Amino acid sequence: MSKFPFFKRFFGVPRTDKKLNSQEALRLIDLVVQAQNLDAAVAAAEMAFSFLVGQLHILGDSANGYPRNAIDARVWTEGYALAQACDSFADAVAGWNQRRGEEQATRLAATMALQIVAHYPEEIFPRVLRHALCCEALGMTSEAVKGYGNIIGDFDQLCLEEILDSTEPFSDSEVKILTSVRNSFIALQRLSPQGLSDAQHEIRERLNAALDSLSQKDFEP
Repeated sequence: MSKFPFFKRFFGVPRTDKKLNSQEALRLIDLVVQAQNLDAAVAAAEMAFSFLVGQLHILGDSANGYPRNAIDARVWTEGYALAQACDSFADAVAGWNQRRGEEQATRLAATMALQIVAHYPEEIFPRVLRHALCCEALGMTSEAVKGYGNIIGDFDQLCLEEILDSTEPFSDSEVKILTSVRNSFIALQRLSPQGLSDAQHEIRERLNAALDSLSQKDFEP
């Protein structure tokens, strides 16, 4: 059982600051990493989590409906840094072998990223995938299936299958997208009672061929 009891509903945590401050977030996260024992890690993680949720509130207020509307450059820079800080927070909690804490931290990471880079699937898909994997490991099957399904659904709605038609080498961003989608298909095949549709099987095979070919090239002399 997790000893990280501090995770509350994001919007039930009061704000403690009115400015975005990714450096303070990183300082608090480092306290989790450097903790000498689990009790110290719990105390440090509680402070980090509360601070990050407060930052999420502030970012949501400051983002101005981005990308529909313009955003202040500093808000974007700090928001992106905070999304990355949340990834580090998830890593820190996972380092203490606390899967439930990691699930909550990855949920926070995905939510933070959605405030600032929702229109970049290479930023969102891997974070949603990590959260879904945590949910699956905890037996939260319906939430896991929803996360995997959202990745696949966005891949379709954003017409990202056209990446597979390119004759150019895949960019790092495209590899992140394709890998996340393939892993989501694999997970749905494993978890969903109805499995994959014929069309989904076809896309999965195209993803396998493209990514397997990429892996083979990595080993070429």
